[in-house]
Amino acid sequence: MAQFQAYNKLLISAAEGIANHKAGDAVLGYEFYCQYPSYRGTYLSCIEEMHVYVDGEMVHDDKIYFHINGKQCLLSQLKDLYLEYWFILDKAKLLVLKDGGLEPGEHEVRVTMRHRIPYTGYFGNYLVLDGSDTKILTLCEEEAE
Repeated sequence: MAQFQAYNKLLISAAEGIANHKAGDAVLGYEFYCQYPSYRGTYLSCIEEMHVYVDGEMVHDDKIYFHINGKQCLLSQLKDLYLEYWFILDKAKLLVLKDGGLEPGEHEVRVTMRHRIPYTGYFGNYLVLDGSDTKILTLCEEEAE
């Protein structure tokens, strides 16, 4: 049986694009935004796995900071954040550490996510969905601060 995939196209938010992240004159990496791919939000602890691929290369988890609700954490810490809620209209910023950032131009960004649907927990079994979205995002010359 195929899993419900209708909301996956929301996972990567194209509206904000992708931008290099600067601190002073140093480019520390790049950032883009994601939305939770469902009609209901969830607690961050329900995200069992999240992977980011840029231009075909997987980014290691310890290089990715997840920002939401004024807080930041590494992807590996999401499983512990059972009180932090990701509302469906809120966009999470993913900051990827990479010296020098990305070159201007188009970049293929792919995000995969395995997430547990908390309100489906009958008799100890939860519905777990695998989501995936790929978009071409354009990095302009101007960098984020």
